[in-house]
Amino acid sequence: MTPSSTITCPAAATRPSFAELWRASLPTEPEIRRARRRLHRKAFTILAIVGGSYWALVIADFALVLRMGFALLLVAGLIAVGTSVMHDANHGSFSRRKWLNRIVAFTSDALGASSLLWRFQHNFLHHGNTNVVGHDSDINQSPFARLAPTQPWRAWHRAQHIYMWPLYGFMTMKNLLVSDLVVLLRGRMDDQPLRTPVSAAAVSKIVIGKLFHVGWAVVVPLLFNPWWVVLLFYVACSWLVGFFLSITFQLAHCVDAAEFPSPEMSRRADDFVTHQMMTTVDIASNVPVAGHVFRWLVGGLDHQIEHHLAPKLPHTIYPLVATRFRRACRAHDMPYRLHTGVWSALRSHARWLHAMGRRPVAFQR
Repeated sequence: MTPSSTITCPAAATRPSFAELWRASLPTEPEIRRARRRLHRKAFTILAIVGGSYWALVIADFALVLRMGFALLLVAGLIAVGTSVMHDANHGSFSRRKWLNRIVAFTSDALGASSLLWRFQHNFLHHGNTNVVGHDSDINQSPFARLAPTQPWRAWHRAQHIYMWPLYGFMTMKNLLVSDLVVLLRGRMDDQPLRTPVSAAAVSKIVIGKLFHVGWAVVVPLLFNPWWVVLLFYVACSWLVGFFLSITFQLAHCVDAAEFPSPEMSRRADDFVTHQMMTTVDIASNVPVAGHVFRWLVGGLDHQIEHHLAPKLPHTIYPLVATRFRRACRAHDMPYRLHTGVWSALRSHARWLHAMGRRPVAFQR
């Protein structure tokens, strides 16, 4: 099996569609209820990690080396908030109650990014048009990077496989200070206009969210620590959170194992399932201890195929559904894109950055 592989086997007598195999793999209501209870227990654990590490880092008077350890623990907790709490809530899968999902979704604002704008970018544009240039804003990193074959090439893209890795870490600060503001001023996200005009109430919520982030991440620490210590730890922690979250999402789509269909390709109804199978790649994590930690930290985002096909399911159900779906695809000789490990996924993304950074033939003389 290659590092980023497609699961297949000898052809079966009959071959159903991806949509039929997927529908047969879906969980039962009791399975969903049990998974949601696991999700809620995990959320309380994450809350305890964030609260305890924040107190130890910001308020308690520990030695520097201990504070650095608590800072790393806080980073892990904040990453888990983004992947396992905020992500589920914004998709409406944290709870059956819409009002509770909206409240919990505010954790996105607490991390510095508007939950309102995030839902438009991620749920509507990215999920509905995965890897489609001009529609999926997640693959538009212009002018810094070229992530799709039909995107414009610039001379500096030759080095994007080097400089993009450190730039990924600034995603959280970019969302806090730049991205949301640009969207509000333009009334559109890249090429796509917002579905509804942003009201004064919505702007107020966005501003309140950013002030809340600055309050807990900067103002409160300044009450207990020198300004330069706060600045150093804030930038370091923010960069680590941004780097991990950026990379996690890139490994599922911006890799040489995924495809970038044309905008004209049908991607609705049953074609939606086929489209997601072309553009999304799962990550196997079979290393006993490290794999378990990775799966817990990424909150089901190693099962991006299953998430894209059923985003309203709690992420704690995806391992069960993935096992069924992979088995069904294997039994019917249907391609299922899977990185064989985290390292192979990272290498696949690195290869894609390098390939997209080369000067296209159309530009060559």
